[in-house]
Amino acid sequence: MKKIFLLITLVLFLGVAKAQSQATAEQRATAITERMHKYANFTPEQKSQVYAINLDVAQRMIQVQNQVQAGSITKEQARQQRKNLNEERETRIVAILTPQQRAMYERKKQRRMNGGDNFEATTPRMIRGR
Repeated sequence: MKKIFLLITLVLFLGVAKAQSQATAEQRATAITERMHKYANFTPEQKSQVYAINLDVAQRMIQVQNQVQAGSITKEQARQQRKNLNEERETRIVAILTPQQRAMYERKKQRRMNGGDNFEATTPRMIRGR
């Protein structure tokens, strides 16, 4: 009887964890998009496109994290995949920006690289409540 109870609890836990991962991807995408919108001033169409890009990348980041936890890839492989996903995100977002928005994006990127504003690094901590 205890084994059945433990099995049911495990199944329920895994289901909840998967649902939370999906919600986290949406929360991450929303938070990143809103922070980017503050300095880039997207049009409504651009904002929906940027959100879609951020959601896609966030979901794929969670998949990478799950692969590490399952032991199917190493932490180094995950680091490289996350780096590639961030580069892909940047390429996709820059392609939909106006020249003025691109200039603002590049200035913001330089400040992040110099230890200033880092909207992507702070977003997951804010969402997780750390």
